[in-house]
Amino acid sequence: MASIKDIAKMAGVSTATVSHVINKTRYVSPELVEKVEQAIKNADSPPKFVVRRQKKIRENIHQSQNGVLLYICQYEEDNYAGGVWSKLKPIMESKGYTMIRCNCNSDLEFGLVDKLLSDHVEIIGMFVSARTDEFYIQKIVRTTNIPCVVIGNEVDDVAFDRVSTDIYKAAYDCTMHFIRSGHDKIAILMGDLLKSYNNEVIRGYENALEYGGVKFKNRYILHKDSEEKKISDMLSELLDGNDNPSALLIADSEHIYRVYRYMMKRNIRCPKDLSIMCIGNEGSAPYLNPALSMAENNFEYIAEKAMDLMLDRIKELSEKDKYEAVLKKTSKILVSPKIIIRDSITGTARGPFGEKGADINMLSLTEKEMDICRMKRYTAVIVYHYIGASFMKLHEQGVRDVFDRIGITVIAVMGCQMDFSMQKKQIESLLMLEPDIMIAFPVNHTLTQEVFEEVIRTKTRLIFMGHVPDRFEGSGYVSCINVNERSNGRNIGRGLGDYLLLNHKKNIGIIRYGHQFYTTNQRDLAVEQILREEYPELRICATEVFSKDEYDKTKELLMWHPEIDGIYVSWEGPAVKVLEALHDINREDIAVATSDLDFSVALDMAKGGCIKVLSAQQPFEEGQAAALCAANDLLGKTVPSFIAVEPVFITIENLIKSWNTIYKTKAPKEIVQALQENEQFMSE
Repeated sequence: MASIKDIAKMAGVSTATVSHVINKTRYVSPELVEKVEQAIKNADSPPKFVVRRQKKIRENIHQSQNGVLLYICQYEEDNYAGGVWSKLKPIMESKGYTMIRCNCNSDLEFGLVDKLLSDHVEIIGMFVSARTDEFYIQKIVRTTNIPCVVIGNEVDDVAFDRVSTDIYKAAYDCTMHFIRSGHDKIAILMGDLLKSYNNEVIRGYENALEYGGVKFKNRYILHKDSEEKKISDMLSELLDGNDNPSALLIADSEHIYRVYRYMMKRNIRCPKDLSIMCIGNEGSAPYLNPALSMAENNFEYIAEKAMDLMLDRIKELSEKDKYEAVLKKTSKILVSPKIIIRDSITGTARGPFGEKGADINMLSLTEKEMDICRMKRYTAVIVYHYIGASFMKLHEQGVRDVFDRIGITVIAVMGCQMDFSMQKKQIESLLMLEPDIMIAFPVNHTLTQEVFEEVIRTKTRLIFMGHVPDRFEGSGYVSCINVNERSNGRNIGRGLGDYLLLNHKKNIGIIRYGHQFYTTNQRDLAVEQILREEYPELRICATEVFSKDEYDKTKELLMWHPEIDGIYVSWEGPAVKVLEALHDINREDIAVATSDLDFSVALDMAKGGCIKVLSAQQPFEEGQAAALCAANDLLGKTVPSFIAVEPVFITIENLIKSWNTIYKTKAPKEIVQALQENEQFMSE
């Protein structure tokens, strides 16, 4: 039988190194560990010192009838350790084990833990979860002779099984969420860079930037690696420059409150001025103002995996006489975090050429500037892609609301009912009036290029609504006005996801617009992003692309996927056709989510029909924005090239209030009556 000296000679190491590998009394490099393990396996028979250790552990396990497991953490108030404990304790106790939680952060606490381990043979295993890999934790972990599972990222000891959050994926997913939400200036705040897991954080962050095509900037990397360095000073240096980030990823939840306090004192609005996400768990995250978005540790799954590793190790050490059980390679399990999106993030609106959307509040006029406009007696024309719909009426009211106050006269309003040739003739005739301002909804990206190029060759200031024709490349016109389509899509996606989860449903169908129309395409992508990233429990079964055949597309979708519980449709016009198809095939059990509010979809929602979720533009405010852009430009002021107006999120609970907000009038009596007759709504 080989002795410890024989094994040391075979492995080419000292006897002390062999002892440390077997008894786990000190860190040994993976290369030397592998040499010692291989030498033991190559021995003719199991060495005595291995057999003795196996026997001792097995005796301890057999002597314990119920089995006691220690859960060692560093601080009583540690959110991470507490979150794991709340899930681990009940599942281990359901297996017949007794769980004891101990802190180990001082000489006294270390002495108590050490005494427990030495005096009680019934303690047959140990879990260790700590915020830092400090002296007392190291001493406990590296001197134990019982099965040990390390939980978390901080205690990084290769000699033991380990379960932790995939910190690389957490940083990558958070950064990608910012990028997909329109942010291209993303900062990150970390703790001590000497900690190994922060290397994974920065790697995930950098790889996401590279994949998303966003430039890496050193000044956006903040790390608090000393007590002297104040969070407030770091943030001031970051946010007081000319190239301020629009998003901040906090990689250590300990810094959350300091960041919030700093923003509150400096009147930095979250998420309007700065969107925030955090990696880790913070018990108060939903209750902060605004509620904090997070890559949240999946404590339940972490606890389950830690239990599996512990039970496997106990079983091997108690049932097998094979020394390989002692030397079995350790397991490292990485658990993906769950992305939880709350109010601390907003989608950054992007214009047709990627420009960041500005706020309507930037367009205000002084009394003196209004007087100048009145004296100049400017004129304006409005060109709609179709006319007669409530949206266009409200938009025109918004334009006139501003122009009437500053003395600009609207001399013509025309609509072409989506007919390009008609719009071309209308614009040519309107140019003969030599207006100072033209507010226009182009029918098409490509077909309208030439006629609008005619406009910019005149003195007429051109403001686009919704989108910009090709070849303009952000020049030749004053500005483009639209709803914040990222917010629009987020509202719809989150509303549909919440509704399906609340009603224990999960299958989704998407019916989206089939042409290149950047506003609608941006909204469609935002809906799908929200559903995929924030609702992993849900499943997108299929997508249908429509042009003018949404009725048939709905029937086709449900013929192949009858399991669908909810449908997203790009806007309310096609959604009405979807409702007709659902009625005809007797599938009015399906929830429908779409954008914009008109009478038909509002009435369906009020009756308790298929329409469950809406996100609506504010056409009156968009009209005001267009008029203010025109006035600012005529006054010689700099005007942002893209203005984004926030949408309104609508469910049956706020339907009447939302109607008042958007239409500036009371809801029609038919809608009010339908709500009153909706027994399910009235009973809630």
